[in-house]
Amino acid sequence: MYNRNAAYDFGALERQKRRGQVVELPSRLARRKEKLKTKRKLLIAAFSAFMMVAAVVSTFIKGQVKIAEITDQTEKETKRLNALESSNMQFTMQRESQSVAKLNTDESVHTEIVTIPKEALAESH
Repeated sequence: MYNRNAAYDFGALERQKRRGQVVELPSRLARRKEKLKTKRKLLIAAFSAFMMVAAVVSTFIKGQVKIAEITDQTEKETKRLNALESSNMQFTMQRESQSVAKLNTDESVHTEIVTIPKEALAESH
């Protein structure tokens, strides 16, 4: 009788065995080793990806910390510069007020405003 289901055709397996075409399946130990190799490769790939992400994140955080430090330092130096400019302005004003007071008290210094016509300037050049 003709068997339509070839999956249960043990006769075909026997015929192949006689011809030397039998394919032996790997043993349980070999299959287990192959699974372990596959799992190990997957674990190594996952660990490598995790380490790369951790390196990128730590580099980003380190950069942000450096930016914050530089910003703080810049703010401190700006405040210091503003204080020095204020002190400079104060000293300049004091010096000018002292020199004006000295000029007003000094009798030997005579100030006079002289106006020169434009025609006289043009003739001299």
